[in-house]
Amino acid sequence: MAVFEYRGITQRGKNTKGIIDASSVSAARDRLKAQGIYLQHIQELKKSQKKLNLSTSIFRKRAVTASITRQLAFLIGAALPIDSSLEGIIDQSDDENVKKMLINIKEKIKEGKSISQAFGEYPDYFNTVYVSTLRAGEVSGRLDQVFERLSTMYEKNRVLMGKLKSSLTYPVLMLFLALLIIIFLVTFLVPTFSKLFTEFGQVLPLPTRVLIGVSDVVSTAWWAVAILLGVLAYVFYRVYQSERGKQYFDTLVLRLPVVKYLVLGTFRIRFSYTMALLLGNGVGIIEALHNTEGMFRNGVFRRLISSAVERVKKGERLSRALASSAVFSSSLLGMIHAGEAGDRVPEVLDKIAANIEIEVEERIKTITSLVEPVLILIIGFFVGFVVLAIMLPIFQINQIFA
Repeated sequence: MAVFEYRGITQRGKNTKGIIDASSVSAARDRLKAQGIYLQHIQELKKSQKKLNLSTSIFRKRAVTASITRQLAFLIGAALPIDSSLEGIIDQSDDENVKKMLINIKEKIKEGKSISQAFGEYPDYFNTVYVSTLRAGEVSGRLDQVFERLSTMYEKNRVLMGKLKSSLTYPVLMLFLALLIIIFLVTFLVPTFSKLFTEFGQVLPLPTRVLIGVSDVVSTAWWAVAILLGVLAYVFYRVYQSERGKQYFDTLVLRLPVVKYLVLGTFRIRFSYTMALLLGNGVGIIEALHNTEGMFRNGVFRRLISSAVERVKKGERLSRALASSAVFSSSLLGMIHAGEAGDRVPEVLDKIAANIEIEVEERIKTITSLVEPVLILIIGFFVGFVVLAIMLPIFQINQIFA
């Protein structure tokens, strides 16, 4: 099956272009003619031209993966074969790179590769958890359920990330606006007043001297400040890239009062949902743990899962293997143990994730409601300090002429 790039005109007279797969040029022409497209140009794509542009952002890739999975879940659930389902998505897609990827996947499946192997050749879009779940669905013959569960997992992850982003949007915006106000006052307003104050030869109050000093540094030596910040950022990056540095910062994140709860909560949700998905579709517990470990970048979490793998290999149950760290509370471990006793671990993990998600959402609302007044106080303090530093010399000048 060849892939062709075309350019033509629709029945409404609009220019259009895209790619299409067909056995020959004539077959491609017939398909496009049936779609009401009058061809102006068509050519076969070389293998090098079929490669994806991998410069797409990670957020865009996740959105593409979620969309493809959701559509496949619907189409395969409607008893369509996988190749027909992929063709339906290809025809509806407006992204040329996504079309190329899906056409290549369909070609590989027709060549005899398994579905999991075909999807696995695009790890930037379909990670090890995704591929392992597909492999389990192929073995069990429940591919429709697998895509449905994958779609549900991606939707839950999207909702969770959306809640975290929305909760941080307002505080970040407030800090940005406050920073702009302070920069304006220090850069433009304070120098004007400082010239006026020095003309009277009076000893300026301490707040005013501090503010003028900061203003002088910002207005005359801003390049030195920029270089210093750049050097500090580079040093931080190099330290974080080192093994000891990353270990230190990953541990530090879990000690910060507010951040700790959000990071732990997010980890527990993603771990529980992913393990529930893999175990529920017949993936072995060791393979499920290995694949889940690859989802996380925090070294503390990765070491916890890696340790759990070794302990499970020695014959320990999952609840016991996860007890080596304080990441999971005793109540959660008890729920997992109860699921093991009743052979219902996937269902229990799914319920654990749902409960923690509710708790994290409530905590986010509480934190957001507290952050807003704290930010207002901080902004008020800095703006008040600037106003005080400007007004004190004015009061002194009034006393001189009084």
